[in-house]
Amino acid sequence: MVLEVMRIFRFLNIIRIFRNSIKYLYNPEILFRYKLIPAIAFFYFIIPIDLLPELRILGIGLIDDFFVVYSLLYWFDSLCKKYIEKKQYIDTEYKIKDEEEET
Repeated sequence: MVLEVMRIFRFLNIIRIFRNSIKYLYNPEILFRYKLIPAIAFFYFIIPIDLLPELRILGIGLIDDFFVVYSLLYWFDSLCKKYIEKKQYIDTEYKIKDEEEET
């Protein structure tokens, strides 16, 4: 039972990473150099040069592709979250109060 729940949460995390990656990809605030990471993941999935070729080891090559794509998208997601949090922290407005206003 516990194993099934863990598998469901892992699958939901994969879906969340893909959804957030698409959202950040179309966000104009995200830097272009960050948006290159999903492009690299897409090209790695499409191009037949792999770490583990599909022809020699049946099925393992596809798992390798999904792992690399997931890792790159996870990295992209974490970079974008940090960038947005940092940008919101920097953009805050501060007011300087005089001594008369404080009392």
